[in-house]
Amino acid sequence: MLMRKFSVGNMPELTLRQWLLLLPTAGFFAASMTMKGGANLFLYLMFLAALCQLGKPTRWHWRIFAVLSAPLLLAGLQIMFGMPVSLHVLDAPSRFFLAALALFGLTSLPRQWLLTTCYATIIGAFGVMTWGYLSTHYAHYAWGVDPSRGWNGFSNPIPFGSFSALLGFLVFLLPVPITLRRFAVGFSVIKTVGLAAGLMGAYYSGSRAALLVMMAGIFIAIAYYSRWPLRKVAVMSLLCISISSVLLLSGQNKISNRVHEGINDIAVSGQNQNTSMGLRLLMWQTAANIILEHPMLGVGKEGYYEEVHRRIKQGRASSLISTAPHPHNEILNMGVEMGLPGIVLALALYCVPGAFFAGALTASMPARRFAAHAGLLTVVVFFLIGLMDTYFWIVSQTALYGVLICVFAAILLSSDRAEEMA
Repeated sequence: MLMRKFSVGNMPELTLRQWLLLLPTAGFFAASMTMKGGANLFLYLMFLAALCQLGKPTRWHWRIFAVLSAPLLLAGLQIMFGMPVSLHVLDAPSRFFLAALALFGLTSLPRQWLLTTCYATIIGAFGVMTWGYLSTHYAHYAWGVDPSRGWNGFSNPIPFGSFSALLGFLVFLLPVPITLRRFAVGFSVIKTVGLAAGLMGAYYSGSRAALLVMMAGIFIAIAYYSRWPLRKVAVMSLLCISISSVLLLSGQNKISNRVHEGINDIAVSGQNQNTSMGLRLLMWQTAANIILEHPMLGVGKEGYYEEVHRRIKQGRASSLISTAPHPHNEILNMGVEMGLPGIVLALALYCVPGAFFAGALTASMPARRFAAHAGLLTVVVFFLIGLMDTYFWIVSQTALYGVLICVFAAILLSSDRAEEMA
């Protein structure tokens, strides 16, 4: 029964077990940021379905698998060697591992069908806009959080805003499906509205980090659609970003108020460190000191909080940062948890998939070209927002990065030779 083939239109036939992998992959794009528990649910289903259809691995399969599996391995070694960490620290890195294993199954699917799953991102973009609106206009959907900051009830406003903008730009990069080529203009309108929906979700969140996503998105989108040389792309991106910034910051709105607040925080940080940016500077300084004192092994997974409290009692850290569970920087957090190996691992999590996607940016096939640019955008976005916060300690956020990387990589690694869908 699992090997029985089913066809849809002119698309390649799929077996039932391939459908069982394809459907949760599409579900992940639609629900990872719109349904509580959705990211974990669909990742588990993808993992289980992938076990039944492991494709033939290449060197890049193993490279991506190795870098995504390393956080779980190092966390396990810390437990094995008696470091003061609990079993629950395996939760977040295990999502990387599950996504990496799913990669081997995803590449067994035809490339056209893998691309089709990405169109569910349109649902995700409209979903985050809906949650942003509901949580800022109806107290019931604010879930006890500041009603001026939009979110989805399970991912706080900062990552919600960043990932909303990311979803919007992923929609904007989607190629026109071959079945809709007669309606290319209409589909382009849908993509533009999808981008606007994602950006509206980001706006409702009031997240300054979303501005970093917008900068990266503008650069990648111009490179994707123009095929210009890098220098010209950079100049045009700078021009577009400058114009957008002037328009956004010249008026009174939620984002401009947050940006001006951040600038003021930095300006007064010498006199008042109890501000958003002032506290970050304190946390980064403390994290750097911890790494210098524990360069080889760090203080253990999620050990930042206890180490900071120990330093506060010793008078070596400010009590202003006593409530922060992490140093609000991805690379520093991994350095605190695992020492210098953690810093190397953090950089590898960005550099390895980033190098893979960058190598395929000039692909001529629309599906491959989309996957390369979407994958690189994902890597750059997570790197940029990771400079100001820590994302890979939350399971849904770890799952999001892992799955996006692996699906886009699978589109590039797929051995499918049929006519491209787009």
